[in-house]
Amino acid sequence: MKKNKVKRVVDRGQATVAAARTLMNRNSLLAVALSLFIVSALAVTANIRNSIYKTHVSLWADITTRSPNKRRAHENYGQALSTAGSVARSAPEARKAYDEALRQLQTVLALPDDGSVPMRDLYREMGVVYFRQERYDDAIEAWQTGLRHAPYDPSLLNNLSIVLLQKGRLDEAASIAESALVGDPYMPQALNTMGQVCMSKKEYEKAIQYFLRAIEREPDVPSRYWNTALAMDQARKYDLALQYANKYLSIEGDPFARQRAYQFIEHLKTVRGR
Repeated sequence: MKKNKVKRVVDRGQATVAAARTLMNRNSLLAVALSLFIVSALAVTANIRNSIYKTHVSLWADITTRSPNKRRAHENYGQALSTAGSVARSAPEARKAYDEALRQLQTVLALPDDGSVPMRDLYREMGVVYFRQERYDDAIEAWQTGLRHAPYDPSLLNNLSIVLLQKGRLDEAASIAESALVGDPYMPQALNTMGQVCMSKKEYEKAIQYFLRAIEREPDVPSRYWNTALAMDQARKYDLALQYANKYLSIEGDPFARQRAYQFIEHLKTVRGR
């Protein structure tokens, strides 16, 4: 996982009109938007093989065995385990990976500081593990601790805004995301977070503008187009929503996400023809 930002984390079939209408009611759209954003913000992309991360886990497990007093090795091992947990095939497998990831990151804290692992990075990684475990209060505490070491770090600020958004603390989430954008006005993750806050507040036109700015800065991330399409649907801009939904479908590789997109597109075709 990169140091200055958290990594971003539908089988084709013919959806019935009834299923599309059920899925795409106004309340469920907001829930889908938020849940997909959270996944895309803190999970790896679906087209990366689980086996790659198992290799990383084995690599760093071996290195920590040979260099047990190296803080950087334990941090990298914790990162690898955290990422492996996010693509695990079962809840027990994920839980085991996350528990060991936290143990490795706590080992970093216990070792003498050799200058290889900045505290902001360590608490950033700990917060990601807690978030993936849905331990949101622990994630908040970890990221707030990281901010005590680096008060203006845009990545930590954005992470904190994401978890506050998840807990429904919209005004706080917006304020902190804005602080992230002060530090980095073009940060696509923070722009996306602000769009999600606006979606949750039903400020759809504002959400669209934030999502479009995020796409401009990071045009190869599928979830940016999905969020934009959802916001445009809420704003009743169905033709534009259809364009962005089709763009999302053209670059999204995950079968489940593609299935959801097909259903959404059917919904847009239906409401556009009314």
